Amino acid sequence: MNRHSQRGSTLVISMIILVVLMLLGVAAINTSDIVYKLAGNLQFANNAMNDSEAVLSETENAMKAGTINYNSLDFFAASSVTASGTGLYPLGSAIDPLNMAWDNGDSVLAPSGAGRYIIQLMSTSSVMIGSSATIGGPLSYACNRVNTYRITARGASARGATKHVQTYYSVLTTC
Repeated sequence: MNRHSQRGSTLVISMIILVVLMLLGVAAINTSDIVYKLAGNLQFANNAMNDSEAVLSETENAMKAGTINYNSLDFFAASSVTASGTGLYPLGSAIDPLNMAWDNGDSVLAPSGAGRYIIQLMSTSSVMIGSSATIGGPLSYACNRVNTYRITARGASARGATKHVQTYYSVLTTC
């Protein structure tokens, strides 16, 4: 083969392969950066969910221990509850906990400081489903009425992710 017939095609092909490999490397770096950010955001969302569940559990435990006086209907009476700073709302209140501004005093900061919560009275002296004095035993056990509360807890993460958790909490009333 004559040396003068070679025109540098090997160099051109090598450069094309090098450019393709460089583009693949840049694409791989961009993909790994996006995946890293997604994983970080998922971690922050999980932290917010953990905070809201912890606040919800803490609130239920406070209601169970009597720290929050849920049996006093006067506590939830419309005349004694304002929308500023109490976080306790009476029956029929028109608050939407999933769309309200949680930083304006309409909620209560959990004792742990992890998040905020509100308690809404949903029903009073409701008959428990499936319970009856004729089925359940003697008449001394006939008090089968409950007050029902909806607890909404909000957790937030360091990057601003927020999660809400709601539960219904029923308590036997005194007959």
